[in-house]
Amino acid sequence: MKKVLLQQERNLFFLIFILYIFITFIGLPIDLIDPDAALYATISKTIVENSDAINLYSLGHDWLDKPHFPFWVTALSFKIFGVSNWAYKLPAILTFFFGIWMTFKFAQKNYSTRVACFSAIILAISTHSVISNFDVRAEPYLTTFIIASIYFFDSFIKKNSFKSLLFACVFCSLAIMTKGIFSLIPIAAALGGELVIKRNWKQLFHPIWIIAFLLIFLFIMPELIALYLQFDLHPEKVIFNRTEVSGIQFFFWDSQFGRFFNTAPIKGSGDIFFFFHTILWAFLPWGIIFYFASFLKVKRNFLKIQVSEEFYTFFGSVITIIIFSLSQFQLAHYTNIIFPFISILVADFIVRLNSIYHKYQLSIKFVFGFQNIIILFIILSLHYFLKPNFNIIIIPIIIFASFIIWKIYYAEISKIMSVTLLSATIFLVCYGYLFTHFYPTIIQFQGGKSAATFVNKNFDGKARLLDNKYHHFGFEFYLDTPLKRVDTLQIHKEKGNVFYLDKTELEVFKRKNIDYRITKEISNFQISRLSFQFLSENTRNQALETRFLVLINH
Repeated sequence: MKKVLLQQERNLFFLIFILYIFITFIGLPIDLIDPDAALYATISKTIVENSDAINLYSLGHDWLDKPHFPFWVTALSFKIFGVSNWAYKLPAILTFFFGIWMTFKFAQKNYSTRVACFSAIILAISTHSVISNFDVRAEPYLTTFIIASIYFFDSFIKKNSFKSLLFACVFCSLAIMTKGIFSLIPIAAALGGELVIKRNWKQLFHPIWIIAFLLIFLFIMPELIALYLQFDLHPEKVIFNRTEVSGIQFFFWDSQFGRFFNTAPIKGSGDIFFFFHTILWAFLPWGIIFYFASFLKVKRNFLKIQVSEEFYTFFGSVITIIIFSLSQFQLAHYTNIIFPFISILVADFIVRLNSIYHKYQLSIKFVFGFQNIIILFIILSLHYFLKPNFNIIIIPIIIFASFIIWKIYYAEISKIMSVTLLSATIFLVCYGYLFTHFYPTIIQFQGGKSAATFVNKNFDGKARLLDNKYHHFGFEFYLDTPLKRVDTLQIHKEKGNVFYLDKTELEVFKRKNIDYRITKEISNFQISRLSFQFLSENTRNQALETRFLVLINH
């Protein structure tokens, strides 16, 4: 009977993953969101155009911010498949799929196959996981590299395998070359917490960790060499409005500790509770349950440590949240990197609800039920105000989801498992709506793509931007041919060419008495900063700004 029950659960896991993969790939061809995704895609496109993987450029100038690895991977994808939306997103999505697999393997090794399956489902269907695989930046890569590092470090500790240590160091280095050395915080917190709480002093102070640090330093040499060649070798370059900027110093200090202490050139403003409340929505539909799971893990280990349990996930998530909360530089997608950890904690808790935590089942059912009602209400409200064009792809999503719900209803599994899988399915349908109706509707108001499409058709090779560091990343990315940036003093020499401008830039043309004509006016909205006025079809026009394609007359 137990084998039949577990097989029914696994069949449901399989069906849910099929739906998840289908919905994820629906998002592949949808346009990139300005500014971040379009910025990263443009940098990668420039690598291909220049045949130069060392120097990163944005807005026509040297770019010093994020490390090279994601741009290298994306540029390789562009080189193989051509420059497109899906070629930009594909490497990140495939990397994240590997991260789901690593999460499954870690949970399977430390818990059970049942917990592993739930962990994979929870990680995959978390709201910000899905969004980050659509609005791709560094998070899918970083999330995967961190959990892969922990998986192999755990294997090394248990089996004393140098091969596992080598793989762990490789993934650590990839994490560093994706986001910087602060990527080591969740890894160090997970390892340190596990070893300290179990008083494994021999392993904690083993000289092998010196070799591990040396290996990591060796493996990040490609990043350090690239930074040295672009910046340290050229102190005359003007970066952040000053010369003699060291790329290596920025990599090790300014971009990490500088942001943490808010002393770097790029600053932020923070709230000490930001990540605690961000997880509640970013990790939907599991955010509230994560806090349940964490509290009860502390409670059952408070008086006596259960040495049979693992503590990588608890310390890797909680300590990271605390440290990041102390920083002034806080963004919602920073939470993604601990999603594998908290997915495993939640999965373990959900499985335990059938045994030692049976008394909490009613509360968890209420949480899931309340969230399901709220998310469906939000989707219906969005549809009412947005009034999108109907997309037929939603029909197979709803049909397949209905089939899964029917299978859940008739499966001989526990009520809490049914409620958990039902919530996962409902949220997948909502994500399907986002990718078939919501994003296709709002993304068309990103003016850069519309402007680039018009230029490609009517003025190919004649695209221009003012060299003023205003960002028009979408326009640049979707152009078929490279554009030229023009100093304001040289505009009059660009007869027959077309500039993409906002209202402020157009005023420059007027002040300089440039002989021009507007060939096309384009509505624009920055959809990364949504407003109700924009979302409602009745008031949307009031929220739009106008941008211009301006032809310099002969």
